[in-house]
Amino acid sequence: MRKAIGITGGIATGKSTVTKILQQQGFTIVDADHIARMVVLPQTEGWQKIVNCFGTRILQEDGQLNRPYLGQIVFNNPHYLDQLNQILQPLIRQRLTDLIKKVSDNGVPVFFEIPLLFEQHYQQLLDQIILVYAAPSVQLQRLQTRNHLTLAAAQQRIASQMSLSQKSRWADFIIDNNGDLHYLQKQIDQMLELLI
Repeated sequence: MRKAIGITGGIATGKSTVTKILQQQGFTIVDADHIARMVVLPQTEGWQKIVNCFGTRILQEDGQLNRPYLGQIVFNNPHYLDQLNQILQPLIRQRLTDLIKKVSDNGVPVFFEIPLLFEQHYQQLLDQIILVYAAPSVQLQRLQTRNHLTLAAAQQRIASQMSLSQKSRWADFIIDNNGDLHYLQKQIDQMLELLI
């Protein structure tokens, strides 16, 4: 039986930590953020559309997108965030859809880390969905530390996404990532027992 399993959660909840553990256990991981980076490499269709929309001011000297600067622009203006999503999401969706369809019927799960899984309606393409949850205070602290953001900037990025409580209603499994790595590993092991 085919098993395409989505992993989602809010920003800084620990999705990548969960997928890293799964990868260390030998599972295949497809990262939507990696695909998003690929579709905006210089001279690609996505890159050209972003430059047309936001201008060359969002480019570094080598032609790559200046991600921190673009992030400042879009996370401070919902209209710009929507424009960026309208450019990127169709390109990402096509690549992810193709990869999901290629998952074999051998019963071995393939995990798809998709931060905006529910926002972009990927749930219809997946067999099961795992939500990585962290308390808002933990999420905020992790985001500030990881991205070197002010409290206001971190709150703004979290607020730009669907709430974790809303996402939890649609998830098949919820992994609580408020504890240490041992606690997280134990939950992943329990989840795998149910999946396999």
